[in-house]
Amino acid sequence: MGVPVEISAQVGAVPIGSALPEPGTKMPVPVPSALEPVLGNGLRRGWVVSVTGPAAGSLGLALMAEASSAGGWCAVVGVPELGVVAAAGMGIEPARLVLVDEPSQRWPEVVAALLEGVEVVLLRPAGRPNPTVVRRLTALARRHGSVLVSAGAWEGAHVRLQVREASWVGVGNGHGHLRGRQALIQAEGRGAAGPGRQAWVWLPDPDGQITAASTAGGRDLTTTAPGPLHPPLAVAT
Repeated sequence: MGVPVEISAQVGAVPIGSALPEPGTKMPVPVPSALEPVLGNGLRRGWVVSVTGPAAGSLGLALMAEASSAGGWCAVVGVPELGVVAAAGMGIEPARLVLVDEPSQRWPEVVAALLEGVEVVLLRPAGRPNPTVVRRLTALARRHGSVLVSAGAWEGAHVRLQVREASWVGVGNGHGHLRGRQALIQAEGRGAAGPGRQAWVWLPDPDGQITAASTAGGRDLTTTAPGPLHPPLAVAT
């Protein structure tokens, strides 16, 4: 059986073939400057990235923020609780974001279709992908010059990003507002800026964006005057 009608309609909204540079181009998919210490100047097109640990889903969204703000199409598959308002606050353009909330066991077909015309696809697989699916989707990402981000382990991923620590700040002694979340990101693999390279980042900062954090704990947000409460990214895994 093919992809369900409602999913086909969403995929059909993407201008297939027009969103991506030619496969093999040296121009990487840009990433937020806060992630450059672990990823260099971006992600090579055709690569697969795995993100694991607390806030892995939010990190996956962060990887598509720069591509989206630069005019690229992005997609999220298998994350029905996605916080769209928070994603927009990170720089993702909702008008160029394809959401496939519940692809069920047909998620490989959905992702295969999206990889043809979407710059970055964030996927939370329904179960551990079998080797055949892994090889097929990895090959499709390479063929079309897109980036596949798996919120979970992916055998043979070119880049492996692990959120080693993550904590929300802004609430103290039982009161206050969640103002931001800090995370320690470690990168491994061919796309890392260096072996075991780590960086502290705001994921997101008090303005809802992805920025560098100088140290764990950063500035004391519990004493900051209350400001707008940005919805948390409800995609952490």
